[in-house]
This record gives sequence, structure tokens and C-alpha cells, in this order.
Amino acid sequence: MRITGKRAHGRSLRTLTPALVMALLVALLLAGTAAAGHAGLGKAAKPGTPTAKAPSGAIDTATPAFSWGKAKGATKYEVRVYQGGTELVKKTGITTLSWTSSSALPSGVGLSWKVRGAGAGGSGAWSKSLSFTVTPSQSAKAITAFGFSSPAATGVISEAQHAIAVTVPSGTGVGALVATFSTTGASVAVGATPQVSGTTPNDFTHPVTYTVTAADASTQDYVVTVTPVVAIGDAYQGGQVAYILQPGDPGYDPKVQHGFIAATADQSIRIVWSPERSFVSTGATATALGTGSANTALIIAAQGTATSYAALVARQYDGGGYTDWYLPSKDELNKLFLNRAAIGGFLDKGTYWSSSHWDAPTIWVQEFANGAQNHQWRELPAALRAVRSF
Repeated sequence: MRITGKRAHGRSLRTLTPALVMALLVALLLAGTAAAGHAGLGKAAKPGTPTAKAPSGAIDTATPAFSWGKAKGATKYEVRVYQGGTELVKKTGITTLSWTSSSALPSGVGLSWKVRGAGAGGSGAWSKSLSFTVTPSQSAKAITAFGFSSPAATGVISEAQHAIAVTVPSGTGVGALVATFSTTGASVAVGATPQVSGTTPNDFTHPVTYTVTAADASTQDYVVTVTPVVAIGDAYQGGQVAYILQPGDPGYDPKVQHGFIAATADQSIRIVWSPERSFVSTGATATALGTGSANTALIIAAQGTATSYAALVARQYDGGGYTDWYLPSKDELNKLFLNRAAIGGFLDKGTYWSSSHWDAPTIWVQEFANGAQNHQWRELPAALRAVRSF
């Protein structure tokens, strides 16, 4: 009997079905194994544990460099520093094997630190902690922290200038503030009065000089200036706040409020800039904010003190007991005009001197009638309002 093609095809499929099933099962098993392998490769392992190296034991700097060994798989590191159970410093995102603290650490107390790595698999285990103590040298005499607990305020220390600036809330009485501070020196005094952190009050109406004495008897002075948060027109430090520096202004500091103060009244309504016309510049050509004081010094050095004129009268003014008043620069004078209503006391149609040369014989002036800044012969009279920086 003849078998048709259709029946032969069906018998063939029935014969091969077990083989095909087995092949498919093997293929599926292999595919699953490969997929599991790829899944395992996609899950990154946590980095290894770094080895903390330094600092350890006694060190002589309050801003030490921390170093450690590389942790396998780590791309960045985190360092933490403790005093007992209190965390003092936390630094993350370090991409090298060392980091130097910018914050001064306390001296004479037990400290510890540790480090861990982080990578694609997350954070690894912490290293073993290392203990260390900051032991100042015999000549150490720095103030490493300064502020007030009431009101809460932290000072900004400029070690290069040995100056400390503290901003306190508006309305704070500064006549008897108690400072909290730390030092690497053996003792601290204001004048002849020993200072105890958190205990000794001082009058911060004017800048206060703290003298730090080292173990070897050498000394270092720090000048502390306390500035309440102020607004334009506020009575402050011998005058009225005339301008507060803004972002982009020379000398702007987001941590500390700075600006300049105008005297409460004009020092003259008719005074010359120079006793006579001269075609020689005094060098006082700067016009920007913050340049008036330097201009004033140049003018006085060039013109002497034998006769009276604007820059000399401004410098000799001592309103509020301050002796650093000066003739404003062109841009500082413009701020006086813009804030004239808050400051008060200006001539409505007055012409006021700046300390800035336009050219040798003429000087920049501000017209308070219309706000225009023009230049005027230096021997002609104009009005004068002294300012000082804070």
C-alpha cells in the first residue's frame, strides 16, 4: 500500500519529537545558566576595607593630614573624627588616599578617626579606629575657634590677618558678650584681664584684641570684630549704615556682613578738594567700592596737612570715637546718593566730593539734585560726607 506524503510527514514528526524535546531542554538550561552568570556579573561587590595610617599618637598640628591604604573596588572614601562618642568631623566624597582637615581640632583631648571606601556596590566596612591627641608645640599660640553661645554665633577666623569676625543678630547688645574659644596657646588675655572660655565678658562695641601667650612666652594678637546684622539706615558704629556689600561687590563675604557707614551729618558744605589747581595727580584714581580709604591716604600724602581740604577733614573726623573715616570713592559716593533718604541729612541740591580723580586737575563729584556724576575743578568748593568701612 502506498503511503501519501502527508502521512509520511506526520510519522516523521512523531519519530523526532523526543529528540527535539531533549534539545530544547538543553538549550533552555544553557540559556538559564548564561543569564544567571550575566546577572551575577551585573551586581558589583562592596569595596574592601582600607587601612588607616595617620594620624596616630601625639601630633603637633590641629589641622592634621589623614592618610590610608587603598580599598579594593573603592572609588571614593569617607573620614570621620570623634572625641569620645561625639562626631567632630565628617568628610565624604574623597577621591584620593589622603585628606587634610580645614577645621581645627581640639588639643589636649583624646581623639579617634576611621575611614571607609565606597564604590558601585555601595559603602564598605570601616577601618579600625586610630587614636591621636593634638599636642601643641611650645611656640603654638593660635585661636582655633571663637564664637558666642548667647546669642549663638560662630566667628570667621582669618589666620593670615590674625583677625576674627563675628556677626550677631540685629538688636544684640554687644556691651558684655561672653566668648567661647579654643586655643593652642598656654593662656589668653584681653589687656591685663585673663580670659576664660565661656566665662569672661567683654565690651565688643569696638574691636577687641585677644592676646594669646604660648608656652615659650611668645605672643600673638587676634583682633575680634563683632557686627550685628544691620540694615541700610540703621545707626551703627558712629554713623548710619550707608551700604551693605552684595554678591559680586569687591570684598563681599557670604559669612560676614560688610559695607560702609556714613557720618550722621556733612563735615562741610563748602570745602575744596585741593588748596589750588594742580595738573599733577595724587594717584587717587580708584573708583570702585572699597577704594576710598586708600585714595584718602594717597591724597593726604601728596597734599600734606598744612591747609584744610576734603580728604584731610574726612580723615580727621572722629564720630563715634572711630578714627578711620575717609572720603568716599566715586562708586561709594553713588551709594550714598542712592540711599540718601535712609541715611539722611544731605543737601537736596548739593554737590559732593569723591576721592577719585577724573583727570589730574578735576575730580569726580555727585550731584544730589539729579544723581549725575560729573567732574569738577579740584580747587572749587563742594560738600563733604565722610564714610568708614565695617
